[in-house]
Amino acid sequence: MENLHLTDHLALVAPISPLAADLYALIAADRVNLSRWLPWANTMHEVADEAAFLTYAQGQIAAHQLWLAIITVNGKPAGMIDLHDKKDGHADVGYWLGRPYRGHGYISQSLQALEKLAFNDWQLNKLQILTVPDNIASQAVAKSNHYHRDARLPKHIPTLAGDYQDAIIFSKLRQDWLTQI
Repeated sequence: MENLHLTDHLALVAPISPLAADLYALIAADRVNLSRWLPWANTMHEVADEAAFLTYAQGQIAAHQLWLAIITVNGKPAGMIDLHDKKDGHADVGYWLGRPYRGHGYISQSLQALEKLAFNDWQLNKLQILTVPDNIASQAVAKSNHYHRDARLPKHIPTLAGDYQDAIIFSKLRQDWLTQI
């Protein structure tokens, strides 16, 4: 993956192991909040867990099963953004940011770069963002980036307690993206 410099201080970089400690520190500092929306946050118990995930992601990227980048601000890891479950002309978008980096538009700028890759380079037809109903911030990202709210899916996302919670699915079509650029 080629690093993408979005602004003088914002970049999307390849998931490499030397960044694991900084990513783990962001997760550890905000684990309670992150795990409300992203159950994997509770599986990261030490830097080695994050390093193992980055190694796994590198393999998935090489196998064309995943596109994932670390969002950096002033050269420091701030979070991640990815495309996963790519099939039949569409893919799901995932993202997270550490607490100090929220509210500055970094996800929106990263999402716009991801859309360019997905719709231009890969010719995907549709991108989807899945959120839980209580994740107002993620829904705001989808809405402010012109994603359409498609549906509420009952009992769709597994919880740590072994139950399922509802999901709200947002999408953007390539044809709509073309009219927005």
